Amino acid sequence: MSDLHERLAGLHEALAGTRSLPAEERQLVETVLADLQRLLEATPQDRGEADQAGEHGDTLESAAVRLEAGHPSLATALRSVIDALGKAGI
Repeated sequence: MSDLHERLAGLHEALAGTRSLPAEERQLVETVLADLQRLLEATPQDRGEADQAGEHGDTLESAAVRLEAGHPSLATALRSVIDALGKAGI
């Protein structure tokens, strides 16, 4: 899971470095990041089903697609987190 934590940290850095991101898109990414962080800190019993994380993966992918043209480094960081989630079985 440390790979996932590293990629989440990278996404936080990319988000912090993206100044021209529209407020709605920034809020979406920040909300999903906060949800994923809570999910990772929870015990397995508290996590619920993997479907919850899957929903976040879908939301992250959707955000990555929307950001691709204007913010390719942020979109790449989002996809990196999606990949790490998949590798972690989340």
